[in-house]
Amino acid sequence: MEARNKDWYDWRWQQRNAIKDVKKAGEYFTQIDKRYFDELARKSSDLRFKITPYMLSQIPKDITKFGFECHPLALQFFPLGEVYVQGHDSYDGTENWDMPEEFPTSNLQHKYTNRAVVRFRDCLALCNYCFEALGTLEKDPEQNKLFKWGDWKKSLDYLAARKEIEEVILSGGEPLLLSDSKLEQILKDVSEIPDCDGKPKIRFKRIHTRVLTHNPYRITDDLVRILKDYRINEMAFHVVHPSEITPEFEDAVYRIREGSGRYAPILTTHTPLLGNVNANAEILWELFGRLYELNVKPYYLIHTFPHTPFANQQRVSVRDGIRIMKKLKRHKSNIAVPEYIVPHYNGKVTVPLELNGTHEFRYTKDGFLGIFGNPVVKFLNWKCKWVKYPDCEDTISS
Repeated sequence: MEARNKDWYDWRWQQRNAIKDVKKAGEYFTQIDKRYFDELARKSSDLRFKITPYMLSQIPKDITKFGFECHPLALQFFPLGEVYVQGHDSYDGTENWDMPEEFPTSNLQHKYTNRAVVRFRDCLALCNYCFEALGTLEKDPEQNKLFKWGDWKKSLDYLAARKEIEEVILSGGEPLLLSDSKLEQILKDVSEIPDCDGKPKIRFKRIHTRVLTHNPYRITDDLVRILKDYRINEMAFHVVHPSEITPEFEDAVYRIREGSGRYAPILTTHTPLLGNVNANAEILWELFGRLYELNVKPYYLIHTFPHTPFANQQRVSVRDGIRIMKKLKRHKSNIAVPEYIVPHYNGKVTVPLELNGTHEFRYTKDGFLGIFGNPVVKFLNWKCKWVKYPDCEDTISS
């Protein structure tokens, strides 16, 4: 892990040398008993683990056990605690985002009207709160959670046949785990779908990635050239904590912007709200402010998904998220304050900042008369249908 020769800066070397065993990763830390990592591995034996050497190096190797269990990166990437299997929002096989009827092929999701998502299932490294845990963290995911290259022609046919689709998003898993040649072929195929007038049908192309946190060396000259040639309209970076904005992160942002010239993509971020990691107005503002300094727009603050392996440790209530947002909205530069959203398999919704809710966004319980039971939110989704979302108890006082 001490290597800093030229191989270290090769993104492919980083991926080839990614650590895929919790116990092996534990060997990096000099002040923590190795039996501790044996126990972590035992508790999470059904889940995959992967971390790049670059990401592991961001955690001090001489950190103590107490410091490790409080570290914002360890809390995201190591299986700290027990897998949460009880409770109405527990990790019980419930889908968070994938609806079978939205998948015309294994690798294409059509949830919203004018856009479709090309879904990749592998990742640069693995986040323990992943909303796609059933497809990414499980050691033996269901076959319908795998990207099948044999379905790519069917996906292109579907995009061509649906008049309403004008935007394609490459999203995760991690699209930038693809080689440059495969990534370019996908973008070329999408860009060459003809409209009825012979012009390109797909007007907008976007990429969602966590590469700047896990492996910023992936932003190579060849990749930037691809972004420019295929006129990627937006790149959305997944970033959680200000400690992730390293000099390498900043350099990658600079390379994307400078190398793309007049066709530089809009740069935005998606940030999940994680208890014990960033559920704090000061921490979030440090993150959003630093992004703003880089001319990166914080776009979404995402309420943490239920039904993830460590949801009981990582989720905060929706209203606690509002209390945090109220300390930011209008108190800080508005362009640097993201939209607070609740994700649901029927579509995301913007959270109104009224603590008592609104006519279309209601706080209630799932038991008798909405008074007893577990906290839930009922809201009117983008299809004007009422849906129910499992919430959790407040922990922040007003």
